[in-house]
Amino acid sequence: MTSYVDQLEALSKKQLMVMLARQHHEQTQPIAVVGMGCRLPGGLDDPGMLWTALREGRVLATEDAGVPVDSLGRPRWNVAAPDLAPLAGRLRQGAYLADVDLFDAEYFGIPEQEARHMDPQQRLLLEVAAQALADANLSRERLRGRDVGVFAVGGPVEYPYAWLRGGVPETGLSAHMSTGSSPSAFSGRIALSLGLNGPAITVDTASSSMLTALHLAVRALRARECDVALVGTCNLLLSPFSTGILDRAGMLSPTGRSRPFTARADGHVRGEGCGVVVLERYADAVAAGDLPYALVRGSAVHAQGDRPGLSVASARGQKAVVERALRDADVDPADVQYVEAQANGSRLGGQIEAESLAEAYRRDSPDAPPLHIGSCKANIGYLETASGAPGLMKTVLALAHAEIQPQPGEDEADPAIPWGRTALRLAAKPLPWPSVGRRRAGVSGFGFSGTNAHVILESVPERPAAHPDHGRGDGPAEGPGPWLLLVSAHNPAALAGTAARLHRRLRDTGEWTPAAVCRTLAEGRDHRAVRYASVVHDRARLLAALAQAADGEAAAPARGAGLLAAAARYLAGEAPDLAALWPPDAPRPPLLRLPGPYLTGRRHWPDHHAWD
Repeated sequence: MTSYVDQLEALSKKQLMVMLARQHHEQTQPIAVVGMGCRLPGGLDDPGMLWTALREGRVLATEDAGVPVDSLGRPRWNVAAPDLAPLAGRLRQGAYLADVDLFDAEYFGIPEQEARHMDPQQRLLLEVAAQALADANLSRERLRGRDVGVFAVGGPVEYPYAWLRGGVPETGLSAHMSTGSSPSAFSGRIALSLGLNGPAITVDTASSSMLTALHLAVRALRARECDVALVGTCNLLLSPFSTGILDRAGMLSPTGRSRPFTARADGHVRGEGCGVVVLERYADAVAAGDLPYALVRGSAVHAQGDRPGLSVASARGQKAVVERALRDADVDPADVQYVEAQANGSRLGGQIEAESLAEAYRRDSPDAPPLHIGSCKANIGYLETASGAPGLMKTVLALAHAEIQPQPGEDEADPAIPWGRTALRLAAKPLPWPSVGRRRAGVSGFGFSGTNAHVILESVPERPAAHPDHGRGDGPAEGPGPWLLLVSAHNPAALAGTAARLHRRLRDTGEWTPAAVCRTLAEGRDHRAVRYASVVHDRARLLAALAQAADGEAAAPARGAGLLAAAARYLAGEAPDLAALWPPDAPRPPLLRLPGPYLTGRRHWPDHHAWD
């Protein structure tokens, strides 16, 4: 300490000011959202599908969804069983995922016996984390030598409840049940299976967990505890009794729908899902040529301990966490144009939150700039512990596309919310972002045990090729070709599925070049044992090559020099020579956002986990 003080005393005033300015920049620098992955109700399995559904104002028919089924078509719960029959009506209402018994253990190198006893939430988080890293074009090679933090969230661990109810023979016990059912394994499993070195932390603050985890990840990145961070959450409703408990508490909607901010709001409908985002320091993303979706400028976590009860909403607490996040971001409240609210369908909760937002954002006058508010719980239900993920992703996509999505139920807005004497608004249709310059938005998450979180997001500064589906290169490098197309997977079915997925995406969009596709697949993907390589000269030949790979046709043996020789070496198992394909000192085509690996799930669900 003495030597440090001596060093400070030796500095001039100008040197001290420069040092303090650098420290301030490190502590407040923007954090980029560079990748996202999701598996959400309604078959929304990637960010593009989520954006389309929200923009079109789709609403899931959760009131008559029926009991979810597994990959064999069997219902998750036998609602005719004597102890489950009283819950049958409630269990048929929900925003569920199908086939949660499937998992591609081979892709992650996990033994079959261990996979059977892993909580399905661990398994789903792993698969979506791989999707998010691919969306960010962060292969293991690109992550080599970098510290990667994992900040994971899981819902209540209910996987063992079935065999606790029905009993399990001694021969059914496994040492893997311990790590398979431990919340700490949510983060540790991702770090181990994806080979990530850095902090691995499991977070649980109920519905605010995703934003709390993001808050911790942002601080870890600014403190240089890690260079990249994965933040993810998952929620699966495996025990029917948790639904009965929430019903007893009066939280669930009798009509089976979440209708936030409306006169018909009467509680929430339970939902399942998973979402993962990938974060980097913005300066690092720019240096790497990546194009972020949006930036995190500030965040805060706060609990108001002087409220009447554990699950009682505190208006003062909600206002406090927003104000703290605004201070952390150094953003004026009037410069925020949209807030994705916690609002889950509780009418009273929506009223409290709306008034808190109006006050915290200084929109408590109709003369103030409009502040649009919304909640995607109206579209896909309330994902509880995982609810922060789709809300965050929705807002990130809105900033990237410069458009506010419509809010279902806008035409029946709750008259008890003071719309007329505030500047709060609901969007009736897709709206161009109501500002010029930097777009800013907030996202709220409130845990039922009192921990509230709020995040301030901002649009990415305008740069060339700033479309959210496209990356950034170093300049024009398309040329006349040819280029080397590389596709790989861990088994033949996965290779065919990956190629088919790529073919569909490229066939349906015109905004790509062969050079950009080939560079993305060479640099932004891991190279697995089963491989396909082809030298392509134009778009038509690239699509034809992908169609060939999707049909399971092997690549023709490549003989010759140049790219033909490189293809032969790749098919023989060598790693691609990226420096030769795309010299770092020459202009390169952009990296694109392309579909990630196709996973070939197999059923991992022991019979004693069935609710018969």
